Amino acid sequence: MTAWVLCGVGSLFVVIGTVGMLRFRDVFSRLQASGVADNAGLGLILVGLIAHRGWAAPDWSLLVLVVLLLVTNPIATHSIAKSAFTQGHGKASR
Repeated sequence: MTAWVLCGVGSLFVVIGTVGMLRFRDVFSRLQASGVADNAGLGLILVGLIAHRGWAAPDWSLLVLVVLLLVTNPIATHSIAKSAFTQGHGKASR
C-alpha cells in the first residue's frame, strides 16, 4: 500500500511539473517547475518501486538511480539557467 502511495504522489509531482513547464512564461520559471517537481517525483517513484518489491539485491540499481538523479538534475538545471542568463533570456520584455 505504501509503495502505491509513493508512486502515485511521485506521478502527481511529475504531472504538476509538466503542466508548469507548459504554463509558465519565462525560462527560469519553467526550470524551477521542472527541476523541483521532476526531482521529487522521480525520486518518490523509484523509492516506491523499492518499497513495492521489498529490499532485494536488484534494488541497489534503483538506489543508484535515485542518487544519480539527486546529483545530476540540479547540475543540468543550473547549466541551462546559466546558459539562458548569459544569452539574455532573463531580461523582462514588456
